Amino acid sequence: MSKTLRDWLAEGEQLYNAAMEEYQSIEAQLDELEVKLAAKKSELNQIAQVIGKPPVEGTRRLTAQLVDDHGPNSVPNSPATIARALTGRGLGR
Repeated sequence: MSKTLRDWLAEGEQLYNAAMEEYQSIEAQLDELEVKLAAKKSELNQIAQVIGKPPVEGTRRLTAQLVDDHGPNSVPNSPATIARALTGRGLGR
């Protein structure tokens, strides 16, 4: 039995909602880690100052850019492809 458009949209909504929840959870974890990292950096720099070491100055904020190498319909549009993309696995088979 083939899926209806409504079935596809419902499945897409479920995938989107799950991915959004995971994204928000990871984002919250990052915020917590950034606070801990800033506190540790301050502690480290206080110790460094006392013992004559240089201060730690680096920030480790990562960024990413999506690059579209192909046209809009070059990747198969299937639940398996969407699931692989959402889990970070490659789109190639």
